[in-house]
Amino acid sequence: MATVTMKLNPGDQPTIEQIKEIEVASKKPIKFTEDAPELSDEELSQFKPANPKYYRPNKELISLRLDTVLVDAFKSTGKGYQTRINEALWKGAQEMGIIKQQ
Repeated sequence: MATVTMKLNPGDQPTIEQIKEIEVASKKPIKFTEDAPELSDEELSQFKPANPKYYRPNKELISLRLDTVLVDAFKSTGKGYQTRINEALWKGAQEMGIIKQQ
């Protein structure tokens, strides 16, 4: 069976034929081989983006009450303070063992 590839550039819309090809292909079973074995959830969790520059993790907008002193300290570091708060939370959660090291 030949591999069919198609290239869509950002903003391109697939044609009706391409959509049909994708739908047909999505219904075919995946054939795992020695060269392409099925991976466990643990193995999949170790994957990293090929180009981290374009990786954008899912974010959730929440309301959170923090001490004013803490918020002011982060704001005083300039633009990007919310990202630095996120990084500090990651570091703290990792140190507490709440989440695994990334």
